[in-house]
Amino acid sequence: MKKSNWVIFVTNGIIAILFAMLLLFVPETTILGLVRVFGAILLVAGAIMFYSSYKNMKSRKSYILLMIEAIFVILIGAVIAINPGQSLNLFLILVGIWAAAMGLLQIIVAVQMRKKVSNHYMFTINGIITLVFGLLLFYNPMGTAKALLTIIGILALAAGILLIYLGFKMKGVRD
Repeated sequence: MKKSNWVIFVTNGIIAILFAMLLLFVPETTILGLVRVFGAILLVAGAIMFYSSYKNMKSRKSYILLMIEAIFVILIGAVIAINPGQSLNLFLILVGIWAAAMGLLQIIVAVQMRKKVSNHYMFTINGIITLVFGLLLFYNPMGTAKALLTIIGILALAAGILLIYLGFKMKGVRD
């Protein structure tokens, strides 16, 4: 690795630390901002799909399904961009339901496998963790999301510090 790459490490470290600060000190604003960006991306994607369906219509190709899909994507993108809080809440509740169901199924499968597999308890533990995570998301979606963002923020902070340290270590290395 080239000695001149130290700047890339330090820059990435600074970006990771800034991201960590956002997650740790303004998690709700950060996640709502990310949801808004996702809504905007859906709006742009829907507009491109709609334009493609319009071009297909002009050239007498199949366009109805693409146009319906484009309108659907635009509507979803608009709802998410305009009301990110409720959209996020609904999404987190749906993920909670899914995770709880998957956790319960994993526990059931682990119980059925207990005589066939020697380390079935690992599958049981995974099922319990997934079930608890799902229930937490279902009953307290924003609180659970904030807790996860805090964990991610701490990891991003540690990664950022490590990257800066490695970058400066790399700068000091002689060829």
